[in-house]
Amino acid sequence: MSPITSNSAKIFAALLFFAPLPALAKTYPIPSEDPIATISLPEKWEPEPYDGGVEATSPDGSVYVAIEMVRANDVGSTAEEGVKFFAKQGVEIDDKSLKTEDIKINGLAAFDMTMSGKDKDGPTEVGMTLVGTNAEGKFLMIYYWGSKEGQKTNLADLKSIADSLQATK
Repeated sequence: MSPITSNSAKIFAALLFFAPLPALAKTYPIPSEDPIATISLPEKWEPEPYDGGVEATSPDGSVYVAIEMVRANDVGSTAEEGVKFFAKQGVEIDDKSLKTEDIKINGLAAFDMTMSGKDKDGPTEVGMTLVGTNAEGKFLMIYYWGSKEGQKTNLADLKSIADSLQATK
């Protein structure tokens, strides 16, 4: 939801290659109308669709993910919107901890940004990944934050979520 040196980056990269989809997962079109991609989220995460995307929280409350369609002309303005998103969620980001990396997710080019931060529960790892799609001018933004322990506890589900991402156009 990062650079090779970042723990969350390593976890997210691992998500792409391991673990089959959980037996109880539901697939969501992103966005719901005229989708550019689909993603499957475990039902036990109680996913909630919203205008343009879907969000979910791990059953233990330690990891949050949201995936939505965004229109983007440049990464900078998209990253600013992402920081605003996290601020609305009560997540404070340490700008000095920003790490970036170009990655691939299921064959799609992506730009990953990871940072340290804190939320109401304490220290957290924060990530935003802008994923290119086959739809011109439309991208997926994956927002992610969670505790390091929560990442470890929910690794199998996180792997399944990332592995399920598919472009539809």
